[in-house]
Amino acid sequence: AIFGVDSRSNHLDVGNRSDCIIIANINNKTKEVKLISVYRDTYVQISENGSNKLDKITHAYAYGGPELAIQTLNTNLDLNIKEFVTVNFDSVAKAVDQLGGVKISVTSEETKYINTYIDETAKVTGKTANHITQAGTYNMDGVQAVAYSRIRYTAGGDYKRTERMRTVIEAMFTKLKTKSLAEINKFADNILPKVYTNISAGDILALTPSLMSYKITESIGWPYTTKGITKDRWYGVPVTLEKNVIQLHQEAFGETDYIPSEKVKSISNQIIKKTGYQ
Repeated sequence: AIFGVDSRSNHLDVGNRSDCIIIANINNKTKEVKLISVYRDTYVQISENGSNKLDKITHAYAYGGPELAIQTLNTNLDLNIKEFVTVNFDSVAKAVDQLGGVKISVTSEETKYINTYIDETAKVTGKTANHITQAGTYNMDGVQAVAYSRIRYTAGGDYKRTERMRTVIEAMFTKLKTKSLAEINKFADNILPKVYTNISAGDILALTPSLMSYKITESIGWPYTTKGITKDRWYGVPVTLEKNVIQLHQEAFGETDYIPSEKVKSISNQIIKKTGYQ
């Protein structure tokens, strides 16, 4: 699980909402990587202090850090995630700069909003703000890449924003693959202290020699089918949770004979009862 939190400091644990939630599905046999964004407003069950409640999935990290966020993903999506990496604006900006920038294309609609985010991100990270004034393909610096991933007011709203987040990850991965083994190891040495993870540095560095053979083959957003509802605030309701989980396991994980757990069925029914969306 990859979490991007809205922390403006080096504090990356409880109390931060995970604005970015990405499941990286890595197949070590085929060397294929699939990136699956889970929309931050998705209405799911979160178990906090022994009680279950329906809430936005982004709040799980705020309530209980990566442990509760992982538990929430595993419970609602029938998964068995054990490992996580958490980053914030600063760590992503530094990683992009360490790579020498990343190539990303910007539309004319995106240029209307990106400079506001560039100014804010530069202020938060203490870096220089370099504006983008017209559509085109750029070798973005760290501040620009983070700002690009944060745009949410274009057509597609938050759904499009999660796509931009995956675009930045893909661009970083593509750039990293152009580096030598020594450069990749140096990159890891410099960036690992700036991220929060339960994966050991040794395990990460052991992967670097085979990095070149991995490729990102799919980039999707989940749930596939949602419908908005406003209660105390706006939520994205999976319609239905059970159907979306079945589709995820079949299409993203290749489990053609997948049958959802009783827990997923139960949560799905609770969501239907609460929203009337079925």
